[in-house]
Amino acid sequence: MRVVIIGGGVVGLACAWSLAQKGAEVVVLERDVIGEGASKGNTGWVSPTISFPLASPGTLMMGMKSAFDPNGALVIRPELDTRWLRWLWAFRGAASRERFLKGVEALHNLNRRTFEVLDAYQADGIPFEMHAGGILTLGKTEKGIAWFGPVFEDLRKIGFEGQIETLTPEEARAIEPAIGDDVKFVVRTTIDRYVQPQTLMRGLADRVIALGHEVREETSVTGMHQTAAGWEIATSAGPVQADRVVVATGALSPALLKPLGIDVPIVPAKGYSITLKGDGTRPSQALYMTESKIGVSGFEEGVRIAGVFELPGKDLVVDKRRLDQVVSDACSYLSDWHPSTSETSVEGWAGFRPATPDSLPLLGPVPGQDGLFLATGHGMLGVTLAPSTGALLAEMICDGAAPAWVAPMRPDRRF
Repeated sequence: MRVVIIGGGVVGLACAWSLAQKGAEVVVLERDVIGEGASKGNTGWVSPTISFPLASPGTLMMGMKSAFDPNGALVIRPELDTRWLRWLWAFRGAASRERFLKGVEALHNLNRRTFEVLDAYQADGIPFEMHAGGILTLGKTEKGIAWFGPVFEDLRKIGFEGQIETLTPEEARAIEPAIGDDVKFVVRTTIDRYVQPQTLMRGLADRVIALGHEVREETSVTGMHQTAAGWEIATSAGPVQADRVVVATGALSPALLKPLGIDVPIVPAKGYSITLKGDGTRPSQALYMTESKIGVSGFEEGVRIAGVFELPGKDLVVDKRRLDQVVSDACSYLSDWHPSTSETSVEGWAGFRPATPDSLPLLGPVPGQDGLFLATGHGMLGVTLAPSTGALLAEMICDGAAPAWVAPMRPDRRF
């Protein structure tokens, strides 16, 4: 069976590796260079403990209030665009307490194999940077960190096996000396990890090639259609034949699928990040700064700071003022680390996260399109959900698996 995966981001490559393990013939088509897409600038968190839908009670109101705040961490802007208004209405409906809890359970079910598959990558000899030790969630105020306990309790009630620890600031600084004096409340997740996403993607791509499969970089897909034998994908390098197709193109999925009459409710959410070596006591852990909604990862190459969730995302222009504010906010949680003067020319990064109205990915076969599968819409959880998404799609394609717990993430679900 020949499976063509459109999209060589972390989700597409995870699908490719799992399909290769199942004996499928795999071709990955990536319009850019591996590691340069939407996963390039994220913090690389593999965080089942913090896997919950953005669509939750109060989120819409909070985002709308920040619509015209130049420093808002979560921004939802009202616009007179029919498609965006439909998405926003569906988001409103998904933000009920009942649907939020169903979303938490769906993500928990998908995450059950996350670490198992991630460890299998290492066992298969794939080299990538990975750090264990959990995530330190930092609050300057009790109110700022108060949301964490109830969300974890929702996870615990459905069988989540991870734990959290409440630490004093002194205990937290013994683990991470970079934490500053303004941090008064700390909760540590115990099982979460983080990876350097580019190293993971490059490692997966190289391993898929070493196993005898294809990863075609700088190959744009311009269309696709069904044939008597399966599918034909039109690309910048000529047509490609497939028995099965997996669309893992994130925020680009709607444009690719629209000519087939498939309307996927994904809108781009813009986020920013920057990676700096800096001066002072450098963070070496994963840190979540709750009031500012900023994530920090201490990589070997430097400190990556990521934040902002703007809906809908309009362009990939890096707003330097906006990014400088994110860095400044992050530094306010740290003791003395700050960007060095030699790094003032570092431009930073902006990217689109593929957001669905209910904050759940679209996973599985597309009804009426035999042989077409979706693995898209992972929002801010792409790296977390990629390993288990790859394993699930491989089982769906090669074994015909259709577990009942996947139903909330079906591509044809009602919004």
